[in-house]
Amino acid sequence: MTQCKTEETISQLVFELGIGKPVVGQFDGGMISSDGGLVLLRQADERMQLSEQIGFCLGDPRKDTLVRHQLVSIIRQRLYAIAAGYEDVNDANHLRHDAMHQVAVGKRPGIMLASQPTISRVENRVTREEIEFLQELLVHAYVQQFKKAPRKVVLDMDTTCDEVHGNQQLSFWNGFYRTYCYVPLFIFDQSGFPLAALLRSGQAGPAQGGLRMLKQVVGKLREAWPKVVIELRADAGFCVPEFYDFCESNNVTYFIALKTNHALECLSEDLVERTRTKWQALFGEGRQLVLGRLNKRVAHKYLLKREEFIRGITKAEGRMQEQFENENYIKIVDEFLYEARTWPHPRRVIARCKYGPEGAQMRYVVTNSFSGRPKWIYEEKYCQRCQCENWIKELKLTVKCDRLSCQEFNANQFRLLLHSFAYILLLKLRASLPTKQELSIETIRLRFLKVGVLVKATARKIWLHWASGYPWQYEFGSIAARLVT
Repeated sequence: MTQCKTEETISQLVFELGIGKPVVGQFDGGMISSDGGLVLLRQADERMQLSEQIGFCLGDPRKDTLVRHQLVSIIRQRLYAIAAGYEDVNDANHLRHDAMHQVAVGKRPGIMLASQPTISRVENRVTREEIEFLQELLVHAYVQQFKKAPRKVVLDMDTTCDEVHGNQQLSFWNGFYRTYCYVPLFIFDQSGFPLAALLRSGQAGPAQGGLRMLKQVVGKLREAWPKVVIELRADAGFCVPEFYDFCESNNVTYFIALKTNHALECLSEDLVERTRTKWQALFGEGRQLVLGRLNKRVAHKYLLKREEFIRGITKAEGRMQEQFENENYIKIVDEFLYEARTWPHPRRVIARCKYGPEGAQMRYVVTNSFSGRPKWIYEEKYCQRCQCENWIKELKLTVKCDRLSCQEFNANQFRLLLHSFAYILLLKLRASLPTKQELSIETIRLRFLKVGVLVKATARKIWLHWASGYPWQYEFGSIAARLVT
């Protein structure tokens, strides 16, 4: 490849590709952008009035006579950039010249957007009170999506690890994750809409701040829909009496995993024996590893060796997936009443025993629901909680909500909320598809945001010329039509 430079600007690129003649390229195509789908984000934003409501939650101490970039324009610029895959604030120094970003924010092509220092100043002056308003806005934006009250709302609560690479305020070493990090807490509804995004210090316990956010979310939902049925699903990190007491006093049905202890193991001895007997009748004696600390260690070592063997097998010996699928397990789900010392009364506990060659594996779920069979509650209620981890993964891998590199804690909390709002805009695009397709957020971005476009400004109109060979033209037009009506 030959490069011809004039005044530090590449004027021409010559490629020798072996096709009989040279391929010559120049950067003279005009105002072409790779983010031609940002107009859909702007329509979704207008439909939800998200940027305007975020602006209402934030104060602006700047003098009106000296303001070049309005606060709402800065918020739009940041949200659209995050949704398009530019999670770094430094990217604003390049994107401010992009014609499509300018049009989406609401400016004419050629008028530059805010620079990185301007956006950083907005992020670093956010106060704790403004963050509380934004947390409430998540629930308010969710309520606005419904024309009538839903029959039921299922809340999924979980935490994750956001590793840090500096000395950010309140970032500490976490022994569980074995790194310096923050530990954010999220609450989603059953469709993946984030209702709470709380940034916590690296030393925060699993349930720290969870009850406060749950009270806020439930309170706002009850205020909007007094008769809605609310369910809560969470893992064993939230098995604290305060959660049970709040849910029972506020008519919230909960399904929370329970940490194993000696009392639960004693109550499960009959279940383990029944499962072991059934397994032996089907698969033979095998390794009889039952409850007990020593046997659990032996079972763990056995599992590791077996997995190493499976991962090392060849194609002729059988696919690795088939080896994992052909597990010889027996699973039985039962229930009993259990009362811990700190509980005011007995509660229903669902116990699942999974027995195989390595012995018994127990899982417990505590609930205040006394309807439904134990197996149905465990599989259809509690086990569906795992979908929450996929939503967190989309937030981290696609929207990059772990890009928390500010020095101040409040600024990082504000960033986490901005990434959550950008995720909401992408969810709105997915909900506007002509057919209910379970597309990932990354697929939504690649299909409907990363579209090549030529921007032309005339005296009366601004023209957007998309590629003629764009394969999803029908879906693109359908989303635009649905967001307008």
